[in-house]
Amino acid sequence: MTLEYRSFERAHLDQAAALCKATIPYLPFSGPILAERIIADPDFDPRLNWTVWDGDQLVALACGAPANAHLQCQAGVKLFAVRSDYRRRGIAGELFDRIEAELAARGAEESLAIIAGNNRFMQGLDLRYTEALCFLEQRGYERVGDGMDMEVDLGAQTFDLAALEQDLRDRHGISFRRAAPADRERVWTYVAAEFNRPRGTGAEVGRRWAHLATMGLACDPPSLHLAEDAEGQIGFVVTQVAAPGRLGPMGVSRSARNRGAGRVLALRALRDLKTAGLATGVIYGAGPYGFYARIAAARISAVFWRLRKRLAPA
Repeated sequence: MTLEYRSFERAHLDQAAALCKATIPYLPFSGPILAERIIADPDFDPRLNWTVWDGDQLVALACGAPANAHLQCQAGVKLFAVRSDYRRRGIAGELFDRIEAELAARGAEESLAIIAGNNRFMQGLDLRYTEALCFLEQRGYERVGDGMDMEVDLGAQTFDLAALEQDLRDRHGISFRRAAPADRERVWTYVAAEFNRPRGTGAEVGRRWAHLATMGLACDPPSLHLAEDAEGQIGFVVTQVAAPGRLGPMGVSRSARNRGAGRVLALRALRDLKTAGLATGVIYGAGPYGFYARIAAARISAVFWRLRKRLAPA
């Protein structure tokens, strides 16, 4: 068997989407989704993104990402797939060798899977991918945290929020609106400062959440919703940016909690997903799960492990 390893290119998107659809069934894949998640990543680098070919057939791929201190992203591998009839031939190992060696050469002390880089696919490894979990553990990746997604049956709800929003306006002076491009700077400043505290792997998330929130301004219409009171912004929610068809991130200022703003923001976002034609809304990296279960009858749909491997110095 003679295989060729090539850097990931835009011309590979269609075959890459077909490979991912066949091997990673619990996520949506298409050429445009992969283009946005991989090539449009602010830190895309061909030396960290590889494809494997047998003649003119794409049989495997792996996508890595460097650390980005400004956007608070850690280095690692964010996606990999091997066609089922090409497994157990050392292909995945070679792909990881290349990515891990490049990360180490850049000074990375560890590699995360699958929660790495900016334009991610998952918050960690979905435990339904048993073969992938076994492979990662054999390579020395160890569990350092966990998370979950939750699903909402969008067809079972009407999302008529007029009365609820009016009540919060009357009782607490809280109003809600869809953000506009002119809000970019003030949203970035608010989110980066208000939510700059550790979550998940223990890393701070303020600037990362600000990056994701403002990404929502590029959607048509903008997928970012804001909650405000007399003193300014007190909360936000965004969809379609952390992962396709997902809700999140979302946050409400600590000083404004327990007034109902989070409920309205979440339901506004779910309404957007329903309007986009989705039958099921997914809350990405959901937490606290009790909140979403109460306000939208959300149910846990996937559990993730965050996995980390210490890298040897280059």
